[in-house]
Amino acid sequence: MEVRLQVQLHDFTGFVHDMRTPLSMVKSSLDELEETGNLSEGLQKSLAVLQKNLTRLLDMSALLLDWQKAEMQASTLRLVSCDLNIYLEEKRNDFLPLVLRKGLELRTEIPLDMPSVWMDRDKMDRIVDNLLGNALKYTYNGSVSLQVQPGASSWTLRVCDTGIGIPHEEQSRIFREAHRARNAVSSADSGTGLGLLLVRRLVEQHQGTISFDSVEGKGSIFTVTFPLRPKGTVVSEEPENTDPSVEADEGTDSSAGGGDKEVLLLAEDDADMREYLVEALSSEYQVVSVADGKKALETAREINPDLIVSDVMMPALTGDELCRMLKSSVDTSHIPIVLLTGLCTRQDIIYGLEAGANDYIIKPFDLSVLKARLRNILQERQRVRSASLSAEEQPEEVDYSTRLDQEFMDKVRAIVEQELANPSFGINDFCRQMGMSRTSIYNKLKTLTGKGPADYIRIMRLNKGKALLQMHRYTIGEVSSLVGFSDPKYFSTCFKKQFGISPSKL
Repeated sequence: MEVRLQVQLHDFTGFVHDMRTPLSMVKSSLDELEETGNLSEGLQKSLAVLQKNLTRLLDMSALLLDWQKAEMQASTLRLVSCDLNIYLEEKRNDFLPLVLRKGLELRTEIPLDMPSVWMDRDKMDRIVDNLLGNALKYTYNGSVSLQVQPGASSWTLRVCDTGIGIPHEEQSRIFREAHRARNAVSSADSGTGLGLLLVRRLVEQHQGTISFDSVEGKGSIFTVTFPLRPKGTVVSEEPENTDPSVEADEGTDSSAGGGDKEVLLLAEDDADMREYLVEALSSEYQVVSVADGKKALETAREINPDLIVSDVMMPALTGDELCRMLKSSVDTSHIPIVLLTGLCTRQDIIYGLEAGANDYIIKPFDLSVLKARLRNILQERQRVRSASLSAEEQPEEVDYSTRLDQEFMDKVRAIVEQELANPSFGINDFCRQMGMSRTSIYNKLKTLTGKGPADYIRIMRLNKGKALLQMHRYTIGEVSSLVGFSDPKYFSTCFKKQFGISPSKL
């Protein structure tokens, strides 16, 4: 019976997967039709309805594939050690563009002394993404919060919102069947009712429990409790935490990883121009727009965007002042800024560039030129990232765009080189010596190198290890110790993963 069910599940999943191909082709055709811009108002409305329902079908098929994946991997937990402060801060950053677009507040409340927990990252991502996504989807005013509470042998996550809530008479059905509450159905947001069923299944697989309290019209609290270290699990064959110095980076790449769009912060006080640029740039970037320089400054500090495009003449804070303030702070000096302005004198341009702008574009401008300039900035950033991680490149040959970025990377390299042979040197030690918070270091190092602190330290150790091995004066065990790996076998595993060759072959 079990085998037959697995076969049926596999066949059904194949059908769902195959169904996504024609759906994707239809979506591409509709996108092309939408881009022509030669549609009557009636056709535009019909096209919007088609796009909305097509998106719903694609979302439903993705959820069904997620369900199948959860069933197939039901008995397997691939555990990594995770710092929840970093993990949930990254989750918050992932959802910030949606939060800002809806005018909501999203808070994380985690004890600073919260111990690391063990989790299956893939399953936990789907649990948190579903719960947080639902909370934000059905909250139209107010706030959403992620709260963590440690226990003796467990930890609890609460997702709280001030949204539409769940009607009392329907609450018993939420975790038992694919059900959407009547107030969710009548809302403007699409859904399938499968998400919470999937969450319950994933929580159970993670040996946890889930419950909720909800009042219609006031909001909901979903409470999930997990063991600090789930029992009877399988640790990933590629260790994430064998040495204190190479603990896993529990962040997500908001720029290039996983096919996600780079986040572009747009500051423009003219509503028509702002709307035009949002529409024009949204095909290539995840655009967050604000209407004045002060809000742009607050948002940049909050979401750490990949790019900023800003008008110069704005209320509260001009684009030049915004640029100067961001470029003078080590927390934000790495963010590329392009200024747009109608001021076209030589002195205006010089003033903007001296404020730290990476580029200066005069209105009226050609949209294709703006897009090309933005792509060039990101390509140059990628070149610098690659050079900063290269085993062949000398540190002094890597040219960072600002003095603060250069000083930051010089200090990072000096600390890592000083602690290279220290196997107990970890992220907390690194942050303390840098004099920065984990989140600030993670954001800045990830932007400048493409890697979080743990991965960066690991790569620097491996680069040094490679150089020592190429001298043919040390054994693998000796090199392993010299670069801070307490386990030669783990060093060899990481070395082969990084360079594609076993250290014994050098």
